[in-house]
Amino acid sequence: MDTKKLNAMKKILQTCFVYLLMITSVWAQERTVSGRVTSKDDGTSLPGVNVVVKGTSIGTVTDADGRYTLNVTSNNAILVFSFIGLQTQELAVDDRAIVDISLSTDITQLSEIVVTGQGYGIEKKRLSTTVDVVDKAQIDAVPGGRLDQLLQAQLPNAQIRLSSGQPGTASLIRTRGPVSANSSTTPVIYIDGVRVDNLNSNPSLNVGTGGASSSALNDIPIENIERVEYVKGGAATTLFGADAANGVIQIFTKKGTAGQNRINFETQLGAISGTRDFLKYKETADVLFRTGFTQSYTIGVDGGKEDVTYSVSGSVSSDNSFRLANDQKRYNFRTGFSAKINNWLKYSSSASFVSTNFQRDYNANNSFSSFANIEGGAYGDVSDLDEQGFSDLKDEVRNYVGLTGITETVKRFQNSHGFEMKLSDKISGRMNLGIDSRTSKQQDIQTNAFLIAIGAVATGTTDQGSITIAERKFTGITGDLNFQYREKLGKFSFITTAGGQFFRNVDEQLLITATGVTEGSRSINNSSETVAQDFLRTVTNYGFFAQENLGFNDKIFLEFGVRLDGNSAFGKEIGLQAFPKVGLSYSLSDEEFFSNAISENILSNVKLRANYGEAGNFPTPFVNERLIAVNPFLGIPTYTFGVPGDVNLKPERTATTELGLDLGFLTNRINLQITKFNAVTTDALFNAPFASSVGQINQLRNIGEISNEGWEIGTSFVILDNENVGLTFNASVNTVDNKVVSSGGAPEFNVGGFTFLGSFVKEGLPLGYLRGGKPTFAADGSLESVEQNANLGSPIADRFGTLSLNFNFKKRLSLFVSGDYQQGAQGVAVDDVLRYFNGVQDEGRIPDAALSESFFDLAGVWVEDTDYFKIRNISLFYTLPSKYYGKMFKKVDLGFNVTNPFNFFSSSFDPEVTGAGIGAQGAFGAGGFGFGTESAPRTFLATVRVSL
Repeated sequence: MDTKKLNAMKKILQTCFVYLLMITSVWAQERTVSGRVTSKDDGTSLPGVNVVVKGTSIGTVTDADGRYTLNVTSNNAILVFSFIGLQTQELAVDDRAIVDISLSTDITQLSEIVVTGQGYGIEKKRLSTTVDVVDKAQIDAVPGGRLDQLLQAQLPNAQIRLSSGQPGTASLIRTRGPVSANSSTTPVIYIDGVRVDNLNSNPSLNVGTGGASSSALNDIPIENIERVEYVKGGAATTLFGADAANGVIQIFTKKGTAGQNRINFETQLGAISGTRDFLKYKETADVLFRTGFTQSYTIGVDGGKEDVTYSVSGSVSSDNSFRLANDQKRYNFRTGFSAKINNWLKYSSSASFVSTNFQRDYNANNSFSSFANIEGGAYGDVSDLDEQGFSDLKDEVRNYVGLTGITETVKRFQNSHGFEMKLSDKISGRMNLGIDSRTSKQQDIQTNAFLIAIGAVATGTTDQGSITIAERKFTGITGDLNFQYREKLGKFSFITTAGGQFFRNVDEQLLITATGVTEGSRSINNSSETVAQDFLRTVTNYGFFAQENLGFNDKIFLEFGVRLDGNSAFGKEIGLQAFPKVGLSYSLSDEEFFSNAISENILSNVKLRANYGEAGNFPTPFVNERLIAVNPFLGIPTYTFGVPGDVNLKPERTATTELGLDLGFLTNRINLQITKFNAVTTDALFNAPFASSVGQINQLRNIGEISNEGWEIGTSFVILDNENVGLTFNASVNTVDNKVVSSGGAPEFNVGGFTFLGSFVKEGLPLGYLRGGKPTFAADGSLESVEQNANLGSPIADRFGTLSLNFNFKKRLSLFVSGDYQQGAQGVAVDDVLRYFNGVQDEGRIPDAALSESFFDLAGVWVEDTDYFKIRNISLFYTLPSKYYGKMFKKVDLGFNVTNPFNFFSSSFDPEVTGAGIGAQGAFGAGGFGFGTESAPRTFLATVRVSL
């Protein structure tokens, strides 16, 4: 053979041999590792746990049985196991093929992963701010269909007050005091990264039923929620920009867990009973209340493989309420989906559809209100009626309540799409796009029969009926794109995040009033006259943000960032608005000198926090523009000055400074979280008048300053924690000192209530303080003097907080009790004011010698302290042993739940049901007026949950 050919063949064989050795080496190193992850508390399997090979992008999640399988390429590989609410653990593979592990509950929650403004998960210990989390276990412990009821008494630093027992109505949500006199205190709400409609007051055009306001929070479905995060004020909300000064509620829905397909079924059946604790007359309940029946049925399916997971759920519920004319029905459907498209791209989506329909009676400030008329003395002192008189009253009221035709229908669709990009081991990206579409239709049909029954028209009248229809269509679109870079250099770690976000909200409303409607007609076509109004409000916001989180030795963390926002409601001369933040946290207990000096059995955790951050509230859309008002006169349009406009109109800016201390005692069996905050709103928006000579209407201007300062103290006590018994107690105390520091020269103005006794804004006093005549009585009961326009108190509580108790026995029986309280607030007993006008006096309220005095001078006698403590929820669940159902089911839970069972209060009326008194859509309302509205009812629910 030719020598050259022989040498060439040798080289080819040598090369092939080398490649074969390399391939063999690689295959020798790469091998499969599997195992099972269980709970150290009770030994149960843990699905959905993240298992990642440290320092690589190789990873998986455990299936329904807690099992996982993945490939490793080195005997030196280290597996990292992590899950929300559990301590993250690392375990070396060595030469093992099976690696099992048990994870413990993270009592300190320092390693808990939360999502903040940048859209990425981050350990709590790296944050200088606090984030309240409601997890799946807490959600399951509170059966119910409303988001506000779910969160009530479970967010330690927030007040959630149910303002009415009428279906579909709003709650007052407030924390750290009100920061604006122009907008409500309701936080911004995101669902899977999509901003949703959070209107918590009546829309501009609505059917006037009285004091109860419809709420967009009522129809947010909660059946498929995985967890809820609440971030509040200052540095925590800076990266949410120009509309986050009231805080942000983030809702994350289920996307499924890899493993065998699972079917879950839940049914709830129960009774609804009207709360009688606050009634003046027991006869009110005898006329209007009944024991209602409630039922709901939910079915969910989830599962998938390692790369594709899904979750689908649907529910139907209905109840006929605790009182007449309050029936409601709801249908929910929600899906969640997640798929790993390739090694660097993951897609997830969620969608939901909700259909809600309910009836509502007139209430509060409406002359047709059955409840307010009885409680307000329109029928005199009903407790003095004889048997026949009461029977006649009962027949009369029930007759016209049965003829009441107020209905509301809501159709809501939400959809989100998310992309997670793993561009390298250190760089990742996220993109979200979604929509929230909500359409509501209110209708009030006043038939001739109804008008005759209430005495509005004479018997025999025809063709005098009316139909009022109010429609509102909200469409919100949200999009964001951001990137994150993670690096570790020696003792330093860096998390750099930057991106942008936009949202656009369109609010369209239509009000049609038809009069002279023919008898029996439900169509506005059959009327003698029809009048229509419309309303349009559009706002577009775009922002860019960047944030750096710098760690040293995994103990000291410095974070700083900024968001730049532009908004269509800003004046023409206002460009991008900057909202900065900076924070520092130090885990002192992680220092070696600390652990050597103090045993963890005494003081196990010490974390110091300090931060400063700014967030905003953007102005009411369109008031930045100079407008002309068109008014009809004698059949032709006429023109007057409209809103003057302001080219320098900009957002309110709330700057918050926080100092915090987190402590853990006795191996973190006792935890204490203390935060001192000081929030100052500058450029506060006041609707200030011009000089009368100018001839223009009021203009919203950045002229005020508002301050809120106080303490937030949260405690957690793990009283018992062993194999058989667990007992945990949680409590919080919050203080708020609210004050209008400056009104910018504007005179005080009314934001709710009445002329003689209202809620006002004035420099030096709390927002919405109660103003009226303050009488002084002589020894004989006569009126001695009156301080006119006196400060009679504030509806804003000086102190409020929550309490909860969790008990479990042998991991089968669990008991959950929650409650909340407030102190230091005042409210107006409006029903008693009405009784006074109707000649029915509350004993001891006004001395007999002063009964003939002007009610303007007597205003102060109707203001009372509104301290209360309420037990919100008691739930008991029991996991049935498998011996009772064998292999038919995977798990069966039986439960019993009571909501609103006990009330302790200082006032003569429900201190919580003190209508917001909001004068315009989305405007500020301090509350404080207990006015003719039913309290939230008591419900008794039996629950069965079955997993297949």
